[in-house]
Amino acid sequence: MELNFKGLIAAGFSPFDSEGKPDLEKISPLVDQLINQGINGFYLMGSTGEGVSIKADQRMAITEAYFEAIKNRVPIIVNVSHSSYQVSGELTRHAVQMGADAVSATVPSYYGISGIEQLTYAVEKIADSQDQIPFIYYHIPGKTGLNFKMHAFLEQLENRIPQLKGIKYTSAALDDFMICKENFSDRYKMFFGVDELFLPALAMDADTFIGSTYNFMLPFYREILDNYRTENHHIALKNYHSVVEVINAFLKFDGLASQKAILKMIGHNFGDPISPILPLTDTEYQLLNDNLKSLHYFDYVK
Repeated sequence: MELNFKGLIAAGFSPFDSEGKPDLEKISPLVDQLINQGINGFYLMGSTGEGVSIKADQRMAITEAYFEAIKNRVPIIVNVSHSSYQVSGELTRHAVQMGADAVSATVPSYYGISGIEQLTYAVEKIADSQDQIPFIYYHIPGKTGLNFKMHAFLEQLENRIPQLKGIKYTSAALDDFMICKENFSDRYKMFFGVDELFLPALAMDADTFIGSTYNFMLPFYREILDNYRTENHHIALKNYHSVVEVINAFLKFDGLASQKAILKMIGHNFGDPISPILPLTDTEYQLLNDNLKSLHYFDYVK
């Protein structure tokens, strides 16, 4: 039970029609484009995929549509986070049945988790719903409020959760990430998940990344990788600056709503985000479009 991932993994968006129902036919064209551009895998139903905002059967339908579109060309991780362990288990078993290469989840945190032992118990509850494929813990303290150091979590595990093989690390605490990478890479795969810190993480020897912006900026990131690996660090830094400029441009608005707007701008209309997230207003959409034009974003991606 190993994690054979490396490179850039797209966090999949979920498409919805005007009534908020999954619009499954929109998935295949984006998947084909990303695979043709060199994406190395997909991470489904996470924060980008709005999995926590929709019903379990809708999550399963979107997951199935992605599997059908991907056609075993690249590996797939399915996020099975839910406030109910029972539903999380159902989502896990569905992912295993579909042929997922791994499952991933945050833990139920509405009632709070006070310590690492409680966190470990919650991870164990989700991971124990299957023993066929690896489990990846999704560390995203900005959403969950669980600000535990991941190296402290890994230090006390020993062999307690055999399915746990990695961490999706979506935190700006690069010191913690580095300790995990240096001390535990023989047992756990570290997936870095903060797009705007891509180059600093690369400098810390990160080799596997999961991000939402790879859906519409993949060529930018591939250039960063190519130039960094060939020691053209000045050009890699210039490429990275372009990425950060685009990210800063859309983060003036809601991050998810603005990224869905960018997808629409480049020909992939995945609809509006699910409430409580509001879509961009017409004024905001036009302002974002103008800002991206000023950054020559569309010259690069089209």
